[in-house]
Amino acid sequence: MLVGDRCMREFGFTPEPGWKPEGAVPRDITARYGLWDEARAADFGYLPAEVNDGNSGPIRFVGADANSVYFGQVESYQGKPVPAGGCTNKEFEAVFGPKGSLQVDGHLQVNLDQEAITRATQDSRVVPLLASWRACMKSAGWDYKTPQEPFDHWSTRRGADKTRAVVSDEEKRSALADVGCKKSTGLLGTWLAADIAYQKVLVERNAEQLRAYMKALDTVAQRANKIIAEG
Repeated sequence: MLVGDRCMREFGFTPEPGWKPEGAVPRDITARYGLWDEARAADFGYLPAEVNDGNSGPIRFVGADANSVYFGQVESYQGKPVPAGGCTNKEFEAVFGPKGSLQVDGHLQVNLDQEAITRATQDSRVVPLLASWRACMKSAGWDYKTPQEPFDHWSTRRGADKTRAVVSDEEKRSALADVGCKKSTGLLGTWLAADIAYQKVLVERNAEQLRAYMKALDTVAQRANKIIAEG
């Protein structure tokens, strides 16, 4: 960010007032196990957590000229050469180095994470509990095939503006029944335990690759800290 902002200032652009740096977003594990929090179900139904407050924040740079420089859509601006890939690429390379220089699989963690939850969902202990959850939900009046299906189902019933969505009482009843069925069938605890077990196995089997991945992340962190220290 600091590198990108310095680059943009060379062309006469500054970030919008009130813009906040991209930070770590708390992980919403509804994407993993579906709904599980009773308090959230009662208040928000299946409304995604990231739009509950209706505030996505201001964008960093406004205007076609600024964005053409930031994303490298032009070779020069007002007679001054624009870095290849724009200022966004300049800040990327300052932290991560030239593309491919870290020699690690950038998708490693994501792929292993997805493999763990896929294997957990197909686990012989989890499959019958998912069936029990479906039966429990059907008896409560809702016919969902998977714990993720209700999110899509209800998203089409709140109108076009999801950030100001009004969650109906019917959706909240479905959400509360969902959490109740996960608890009464024992699905949630078993699913979580299976997921953790598969994660541990995958970490052990991919230890060497993960060590290389962590070493690369350390390099990235050192570069980022150096940039911050230099202001």
